[in-house]
Amino acid sequence: MAPIIVVYDLSSVRTLWEGRIIKYKERQRKEKDRQEKSALVKINEEWTQKLERRRRAIKNYIEQNQGVMNGEVHVRMNHVSSTGKDTHLLDFLELKKNTITKDKRFIFELQGMDWKELPESLKEKTYLREWHIKKTSIEIIPSFIVMFQDLIVMDLSRNWIRELPVEIGKLTKLKELNVSFNKLKSIPPELGNCESLESLNLSNNLELAELPFELRDLQKLSHLDMSSNQFLSMPICVLRMSNLKSLDLSSNNLKELPQDLDRLSELQSLFLQKNKMTYLSKVLCRMTNLKMLVVSGDDINNLPTSLLTDPNLKYIDLRENPLDNIKDMANSEIFADIAEHEEFEKDMMHLYFQDLKERETTPTYTTRVSLSLQL
Repeated sequence: MAPIIVVYDLSSVRTLWEGRIIKYKERQRKEKDRQEKSALVKINEEWTQKLERRRRAIKNYIEQNQGVMNGEVHVRMNHVSSTGKDTHLLDFLELKKNTITKDKRFIFELQGMDWKELPESLKEKTYLREWHIKKTSIEIIPSFIVMFQDLIVMDLSRNWIRELPVEIGKLTKLKELNVSFNKLKSIPPELGNCESLESLNLSNNLELAELPFELRDLQKLSHLDMSSNQFLSMPICVLRMSNLKSLDLSSNNLKELPQDLDRLSELQSLFLQKNKMTYLSKVLCRMTNLKMLVVSGDDINNLPTSLLTDPNLKYIDLRENPLDNIKDMANSEIFADIAEHEEFEKDMMHLYFQDLKERETTPTYTTRVSLSLQL
């Protein structure tokens, strides 16, 4: 019997593997480019620069041998500073001639822990469209804010604000409100009348535990940050905000998600890390526009498998806090106080998640994110 000679055509196999090699090298190149543009690199640079600026400021302080500045007030680039309480009113009288415009937007800025209340002279500037009042000792926002009908942006973060006036509901042009890192225990129902509001930041008030049902009328709201508060469940009004695209409920006391969460049909990013949940509801599988889901998975023992197999969803399980390696930095010279450390943590996490969005693939879970700062 003649021997049987088997002839294999390897050209097709070779073509297949060459194609795979090319794709693999392309993925490696994209990943290298992504790492070079990584958000972690960006925030490293930002905080390194911030540290350098602080060092220069301390050096200038020592050289000039001046007292601590009590406050700083400026409109846009121009600023008038004061070194004594008796000169504050005089400074504000100078604001009118120092006000500059850019694209017809008037911007007011106030900063300095010596400020305990807004100056009466501010009433004369009802044309302002943006308030940026940060790091003051102000506890109450006065009712005369109703006079500022052109306000579009109100950034009141990092103060001692204990309540918001009901008159805030009259600001129907307001698009962005930031009251994070204050001492709010409640939100006035009248805020629901701010029909133009698109972004609302209520994070880090620590004792905030509920929202009024009237906030359901914020139908243009696309970004809501309720992180680092005391919410036991998702407020009903949130489920009525049909245009929400980003919702941050991290660092609260949530134990479960509402079964009608899929009412938020436009939601794209949901942040649930640092809560008390032991399972994730199947309702998440019905949210077809959800692109990013972030949880702390140490205690979660029941998880719909489709969350891990959906190619359109990036499921991020923070089994360990990505910031464990920088906790000791809270007492280092880069942070002036604990609140500033918390701000840094939120900035880093935000940029980290933004970085994950740009990846073609995402790990099943994230155990640690390395971060180094040149101190």
